[in-house]
Amino acid sequence: MKFGIWYDFRNPPRWRKSWASLYGELLEQIAWADGLGFESVWLSEHHFTEDGYMPSVFPVLGAIAQRTRNLRLGTAVLLAPQHHPVRLAEDSAVVDVLSEGRLELGLAPGYRPAEFQILGIPKQQRGKRTDETIEILRLAWQGDEFTYKGQIFQFESVISQPTPTRQTGVPIHVGGSSRTAAQRAGRYCCNFMPDVGSPRALYELYWEELQRAGAESNQFEVSTNGCVYVCEDPERGWNDIKEHLSYMKNYYEIWASEAGDVVTASSAEDVDDPATDLCIVGTPSAVVERLENAEDEFGFDRFIFWARLPGLPIEKSNRSLELFANEVLPSFVKPS
Repeated sequence: MKFGIWYDFRNPPRWRKSWASLYGELLEQIAWADGLGFESVWLSEHHFTEDGYMPSVFPVLGAIAQRTRNLRLGTAVLLAPQHHPVRLAEDSAVVDVLSEGRLELGLAPGYRPAEFQILGIPKQQRGKRTDETIEILRLAWQGDEFTYKGQIFQFESVISQPTPTRQTGVPIHVGGSSRTAAQRAGRYCCNFMPDVGSPRALYELYWEELQRAGAESNQFEVSTNGCVYVCEDPERGWNDIKEHLSYMKNYYEIWASEAGDVVTASSAEDVDDPATDLCIVGTPSAVVERLENAEDEFGFDRFIFWARLPGLPIEKSNRSLELFANEVLPSFVKPS
């Protein structure tokens, strides 16, 4: 199993610091983590929030590309309907070139009503826009003149340059924990990125759709995500993060409610309970056990986790990453 670190660059009012300080310390942390053995770094996208949830992914990925040499760079996820697909092809190709072929593009339709309203994008088109974006990206990345006629987008004689480093283009991951997301990922022969705790049946549906599309499942990856905080003392560790975890959880629940989604039983658990599945908090050996159990149950290929919860002091985040790198990662390294 591969492990990636995940960021949203939030700066909550309660723990507010200057934007330059926040971005500087997180970029420094990522550059440091480049040598710790993590496989990848991922950024999430949202807009119009009081805490500045990462609204502009590609400039930051470009900065990370110049500060790292080993980490793959990913989006988990980019909100496909909120980007013009040809501009998205250009931006992603540029970052892929800057990183010498390390970019991975996670896409999802999005769900927050405010983002669609403010940007003037009909929310009911989000699925079709995501489908057409995948099709257009693959045409654009070939570098040849192309024409596209879809329900949403129509182009005549378009050329997109530069092209990605790999002839096959940038690897695409489809995010989401619905049947529609699993079917989209399989139908378009993309990697799949369901949320942590998604049922095994969703994985199986994805693999079935890949087979229907004539693809072999072992050619593609399933990545999932979560929260991990490694510490020497679990009680103290829980006290370190619980206010920050509660902040993040509450915001996601508000957004889900605004979108008309039902909050699941797992996400409604009491954040004051250290046994909650919202975050794996524990000693290195306890974290290894939890991750091994999850890997056995679901069979995913990559686990990405929040490197720093919103507002968490960077020193505490650094210590957790250091413990993970030194005492968790070795348990998942296969002998050569």
